[in-house]
Amino acid sequence: MIVVTGAAGRLGRRVVQLLADRGKDVLATDQVGADDLPVEFVRCHLGDATAVHGVLKDAESVVHMGAIPGPTRAEPRVIFENNVSADFNVMMSAAELGLRRVVFSSSAFGMGWAHDGNAFVPLYLPLDEEHPMMPFEPYGLTKQVGEDIGRMIARNSGTTVVSLRFTNVALPEVQAEFPWPAPTPENPLTLVMWAYADARDVAEAHVLALDAEIEEYEAFMLAQPTSRFNEPTIDIVKSNFGDRVEIREGLTGTSSVISTAKAQRLLGWKPRHDWR
Repeated sequence: MIVVTGAAGRLGRRVVQLLADRGKDVLATDQVGADDLPVEFVRCHLGDATAVHGVLKDAESVVHMGAIPGPTRAEPRVIFENNVSADFNVMMSAAELGLRRVVFSSSAFGMGWAHDGNAFVPLYLPLDEEHPMMPFEPYGLTKQVGEDIGRMIARNSGTTVVSLRFTNVALPEVQAEFPWPAPTPENPLTLVMWAYADARDVAEAHVLALDAEIEEYEAFMLAQPTSRFNEPTIDIVKSNFGDRVEIREGLTGTSSVISTAKAQRLLGWKPRHDWR
């Protein structure tokens, strides 16, 4: 059985549906009701360690998506306490119960998102999994901490962990509003918002991550192949950062500032949707 936390969310629903369509035995859970899902559903607050343990006791794997989903959805202390306690309870129970795999919804915001678009200056572009996580605010910090919890349980148990770092999930109706005006030093946009993710492709990545062949722990960046803008990516990078950012191979044309090469290589994932 596969447990999906955060199953009432817009992305959680897609993951549940994909798994159900592929004939998987799924138990969906969330702290809010979702009785319209096509699988068994149980309400559970992930801050309740005993309840989490009970939900996972018959599972083989868990897709952990339950969290306050963004930097501005709640007061910073609430975001940190909610997300980190949920991550710890889910992953600790997974290890204690001997689950095979945890798939964790992390975020590219953990790489560096801030209200001030000039705050995050990457060491190099495109961003990949080797770039250090440099959160500027509590939501991104919760994702870094969640990944560290995952690394810990992968080291000290037989449970393997996959973290998926995706950025702003743009539904098709939002993508219909692209292109956005390109960011400038006078009117900046935080770097990880230059990229975007399609809910259909992100959901597929979560499903693929359940059975990918990995040892212990791996993190993967996810984004669509191109940016939100019409201008060449290198031109925008140089206009906004000058010579402060090393430009590496891969920033051709309007390509994304996020590299998904590792996800394509190890997960067999291929982003199929692009606003263009």
